[in-house]
Amino acid sequence: MNSFIIDLSVLFLIIAGISFIIKLIQQPIILGYILSGFLFALLFVQNNSIKEYVFIFSELGLTFLLFLIGLEFNFKDLKEIGKDIIITTLLQSMFFFGTAFFLSRFFGFNNIESIYLSILFMFSSTLLVAKWIEDKKDNHTLYGKIVLGTLIMQDLLAILFFTFLNLSRSTEISAAIYLPFGGLLLLFIAFVSSRYLLNPLIKFTLRYPELMFIFSMGICFFFVKISSLLGYTPTIGAFIGGIVLANTVYKNDIYSRLKPLIIFFTMLFFVGLGFQLNQNLSFNMVLFAIILSLIGLVLKPFMVFLTLIIRGYDQKTSIRAGLNLAQFSEFGIIIALTGISSAVIPLEIGAIIIIAVVITIVLSSYIIKNDERLTNILCRYLYRFKGVFPEKKNLIKQVNLNKYSVIFIGYYELSKDIFSKFQDFGGMLVIENDPRNILRLKKESIPYIYNSVSNPYFFESLQFDSVSLLVSNLVDIEDNLMILKKLKKDNPVSQMIVTAKSLKDSLILYEAGADYVLYSKEISENHLSVLIEDYSRDINKLIEKRVANLERLKRRENIQKESETIQYYTWTTFLKKISKYEQDVWGLKDKFRKR
Repeated sequence: MNSFIIDLSVLFLIIAGISFIIKLIQQPIILGYILSGFLFALLFVQNNSIKEYVFIFSELGLTFLLFLIGLEFNFKDLKEIGKDIIITTLLQSMFFFGTAFFLSRFFGFNNIESIYLSILFMFSSTLLVAKWIEDKKDNHTLYGKIVLGTLIMQDLLAILFFTFLNLSRSTEISAAIYLPFGGLLLLFIAFVSSRYLLNPLIKFTLRYPELMFIFSMGICFFFVKISSLLGYTPTIGAFIGGIVLANTVYKNDIYSRLKPLIIFFTMLFFVGLGFQLNQNLSFNMVLFAIILSLIGLVLKPFMVFLTLIIRGYDQKTSIRAGLNLAQFSEFGIIIALTGISSAVIPLEIGAIIIIAVVITIVLSSYIIKNDERLTNILCRYLYRFKGVFPEKKNLIKQVNLNKYSVIFIGYYELSKDIFSKFQDFGGMLVIENDPRNILRLKKESIPYIYNSVSNPYFFESLQFDSVSLLVSNLVDIEDNLMILKKLKKDNPVSQMIVTAKSLKDSLILYEAGADYVLYSKEISENHLSVLIEDYSRDINKLIEKRVANLERLKRRENIQKESETIQYYTWTTFLKKISKYEQDVWGLKDKFRKR
């Protein structure tokens, strides 16, 4: 036992040291975890006892990882999944499966091994992508909604595939009938618990924070146990348990209590992956894992782009969604471990899957971090081939812009009263690039044109000379600055209401000449309705609100600066600090020598 504790202490020292260096050079923390596990297994492990313990912790980490993904899943998000997302996700999944199966057979793998490798290709990482979109505050952008909707669809497909894999492992007819009914029973228990049972119980636990923590953990492991009894893996039970808690009224309280523990075991999961990379793999196996990863990183974004373009989405949205869905999923690791535990696939195939997931998650982190820049570069090149990619002709509508004095870039669900007022005021027009919103506009007989700022000829095709008010629903600051510049150039006396996703962007837009900035954290349809109401009655009211809003944002900026107690250093500033420290020390030594 003492030996285990000593080995574990060495492991955590390595994790802390490498993770610190990784963040110091501004790299993804997951890379630090995986590298720590790999180095520890390579340099320090001389017996198998510590490996067994870490694999147990890693399995717990996998369980909590799926629990965390479940906590991010909300039934309300299903409303965002329209026909387009369902169709595109199914098309992408079939294409990915077929391509990976053909590639695996070409490299000499048998049918069962090829099926497991093909399933890996079908899914993207919910945990990684959802976290990045949340951090970038892109939840309410068009590409963000598409990506999150696609991930939800993929999660549902993953559950179906787990059922299929469990069925394929069984040779008994009774099991083939029992498993689907077991799945339905599991979902029924989850629905009833979330809808009718848990809210009053969790409300009671709010009085005692430690009880809420224990109770939430109990719910997780309750579904783990139920899942195992019904013939499913424990990880599926953890995922369902997370979904159940995510759909209670107290989701945020639960998440804040459990987050430190989940982070800890998730870290151990990735450390365990580092351990498993230390397998005796042949060169051909490693080469195949690298090839599979690179094909995935190129082919997956292209296929997502193509299916979205076919469904009528603009190039910028389609490209950015594709870049965010380039990686393989943590579900691939679960599938691999399921296959290994049931002796369906060998350890080497599991190692290939793990290597491919690790490579794509790490590289995809860099792609997502710079997705906006990459999207702009790709847009410039792909627009030359506009005729190659099909468009939905029924969405495109040419409208004379001079007939309208109010322009909306992006659709808001405003009241009918607001729209009717614009008819007296001079009429309004919506510029939209979301096919689902286009259908709503057609249904409500609201004038629109199908266009996107990502179109290089967007500003050539639109003139704002007669526009007196422009409202932008876009949150991309570069897009808003370009629109603002064009509007003020065509009509200097026109007014513009814009949307920003951060405090910093809000202040930049005000400095650039925006008349009012809607901060995305506070935005609501009612807020916008009141602003437009004031504008239609008296322009001075909008100016007064602008001044008050600007002062409020400035105060918030000052409070933010004062409350920042932690300073984050880049590698350069860190070295400068060390250099300054050395100079101070040598300066003191010189003073003592002179004395």
